[in-house]
Amino acid sequence: VFAVPGTVDLATEDRSDYTVVKNTPSMSPRFRGFDFKLAFREVCPRAKVSAVPDGLAAALGVACENRQLRSALVLILGTAPAVATLFRDPSGKGRFVEVAIWQSWVWFTKIRLDDPHGYCGGLRVTKEGLRVKPKDSHKIPHHQARIRFALDVLTWERLHGACAELPPHTQPSLSAEAAAKVWAARLQRAVDALAERFHSVYGPPEEVHVLGGNATAARGLVTAAKYVVPESRNPNPRSRPRGAGMGGTSAESEEELWQRVPVRVAQDDATQQQVALRGLLYSSHFKLKQVSAPGQDPLARGWTRGGEIYMYVPKDGRSEKEVSADFVADMASPVEPQQPRCAIAAARRRTAGSSGDGSAST
Repeated sequence: VFAVPGTVDLATEDRSDYTVVKNTPSMSPRFRGFDFKLAFREVCPRAKVSAVPDGLAAALGVACENRQLRSALVLILGTAPAVATLFRDPSGKGRFVEVAIWQSWVWFTKIRLDDPHGYCGGLRVTKEGLRVKPKDSHKIPHHQARIRFALDVLTWERLHGACAELPPHTQPSLSAEAAAKVWAARLQRAVDALAERFHSVYGPPEEVHVLGGNATAARGLVTAAKYVVPESRNPNPRSRPRGAGMGGTSAESEEELWQRVPVRVAQDDATQQQVALRGLLYSSHFKLKQVSAPGQDPLARGWTRGGEIYMYVPKDGRSEKEVSADFVADMASPVEPQQPRCAIAAARRRTAGSSGDGSAST
């Protein structure tokens, strides 16, 4: 089982046989698909190969590690930020787990910037459509930025003055402590805005989980998301304070209801890496029942016109509680290195010679 960036091709009739990645990297017209099953047929002729979007793997990992959690927003800070959601069967019977990726939320949601360091890249909106600006295109300073460009790896590197792809004058070269404060302030704005987005679809999330290699810098600095409940927001735009709806804070009033949601950040990088891997293993206990994917072009799904929603149901008609019990027992069982029991370990062993590092998760 492979976690892959982007989304998978949903054109196949067999819902248990999703192996083709369609839009990685995002917005690249030169990339039209990669079939994992075909690529690994020579080295793993008898293996069952499947692909899961990496955002879904992270959401399933959060579900696996938090069995009582009914809903959650998952933000992954990697090369580019990604958003996934978790929503469990509200009846409590464990009949399904709904996970989704919402790349439109990070590509098009803007947050206010409280620092003078602006952003690099960005989107250019024309009559012909959208186009990604070059990396060295920048607005420094600037009062706002799309989450996609406010919290990407280029921003992280240039805050430290360590980005080889950008000119020196775009890099403030802050100390580790100062860079962490700027990063945490931006992350705070982002989780505030994204939690409100979540609320508009599912209702208030119980928790926000932040994963990714650059997440741990904000541990202890970002502890809760706060937003105005959309249903209580003042409908008169002229009376809305600046920053509302952009992860900003507006003056609290009797008319507006505020929601606070705890934010969980892994204590170290090794811990957060295990989340997606557990999600991959957990997915093997479910079958995909339904997929909803707004958008016409496969390359547009997941980031332009909404999200990509997957409904998983436990295999053999069981409830998720039964799946969880079996999964815990299976994970606790010792595994001999010569006879790996999980697909990930097997793929690592069989592909180590050709891939260089043997990694089964991207």
